[in-house]
Parts: sequence; structure tokens; C-alpha cells
Amino acid sequence: SWTGDPWYDHIKDKMEGVKELGLESEPNVEAIAALKPDLIIGNKMRHEKIYEQLKQIAPTVFSETLRGNWKDNFMLYAKAVNQEEKGKQIIAEYDKRIEDLKAKLGDKLNMKVSIVRFMAGDVRIYHKDSFSGVILDQLGFARPESQNVNDFAETGVTKERIPAMDGDILFYFTYETGDGKASELEKEWINDPLFQNLNVAKQGKVYKVSDTIWNTAGGVLAAHLMLDDIEKYFLQGQ
Repeated sequence: SWTGDPWYDHIKDKMEGVKELGLESEPNVEAIAALKPDLIIGNKMRHEKIYEQLKQIAPTVFSETLRGNWKDNFMLYAKAVNQEEKGKQIIAEYDKRIEDLKAKLGDKLNMKVSIVRFMAGDVRIYHKDSFSGVILDQLGFARPESQNVNDFAETGVTKERIPAMDGDILFYFTYETGDGKASELEKEWINDPLFQNLNVAKQGKVYKVSDTIWNTAGGVLAAHLMLDDIEKYFLQGQ
């Protein structure tokens, strides 16, 4: 996992006995070979350079991308491990939860939801073709005009772009690797007079959520946990 030791907290109890193979961006090919796998699942965006090596070890299935609709990758992996029916069932249960939640949210779906991420050296405003964006879109939430576009995110944002972060409610998450730099950046931006001047800040509708759940993990378990957060912030008043 990108953060965690070595796994994200929400999957820790499911990873007992699982061998760590290095970072997602730098898998250890020798360690993979040593496991003598029957199948390797990877991702073109992350692992294209080592595809030839991997397929010498075992049949290798790559998904195309890591952004946008996480369900596409989920179903590809389900098929690769011959669990397509089970995969369909898990997605059907998730979709039913979305429909139930939509009904409960009602008029709240008209609230424009703004999504911001802080990383060491980078600030991003997230659009619809991102993990959180796809989930908000399936629920039917409105988005601020500049975020209501079918691409991933606006990256390398400068403080002049702070007005584009405004909305009826704002969720932000911080990718902190442990050196404190991302948290420092977050603090600086959140306390900036320009940010404090946003209507969403004046209304007290700015909330910090988990970077792992809302962005980095990107799977069905995280999607359900993000829905838990949506219920908490919109239906239970935090």
C-alpha cells in the first residue's frame, strides 16, 4: 500500500500471510518470480516497463488505467481469477447501496461538492474521472462548474485558483508519506486568507477526509467506506 505499514488500515485484517512485493510503482520482479505464481495481475499505467519480464514468469493480465471507473478494473480482476459471477454480485450489492443512498439524500444531491487534494509539492482540484468523482457522479451529486468535467484533475494548482475550490461543501484529503511536507502544505493553504474567504469556508462546510479511502486505495472496500462518509456528513450531521 502507498501508505500504511505495509498495508492500508482498512485491509490490514485481510492481508495476513500476504507477501509484500515492494511498492506499486516499483515491484520486486525477483520476489514475484520466487513465489512461482500461476497468474500475475498488473496495471499498464504502473507496470508497462516490466510487462515482458512478468509474462516470462506467469500468464499476466494488465488493466489499462488506474483512474476513473474502478468497477472496470474490479470486473477484469474478477474475470482473471475466474470469479466473474461473484464479482457481479459484489457490484450489484454496491449499486443497490448507491440507489438506497440516493433516495435518502434527496435534495441534498443539489449541493455542489468540491474535492481538493494536498500532496508534497502539488495541490489538485479533482474532477469527475477520479475515484471520488465517479462515486459522487453515480450518486448524482452536483459539482462546481469548473469541476464538472469528464477528466481526472487539475494538477499543479496555484493559489490564484483557490476560488475554483468553492462549492456548497468541500472535502479535502492529504497524501502524507511521513515527512510532514504534505501536512505542512495543507495547513498553509487551509489557513490562507483566500481560502478562508471562500463561501464554503465561511459556512463551515470544509471537511478533511481520508486520502486512502477517498482516493489512493481505489477499490470496492474503499468505495463502501467512502459511502459511509457520505452518510455521516450528509445524513448524520457528522
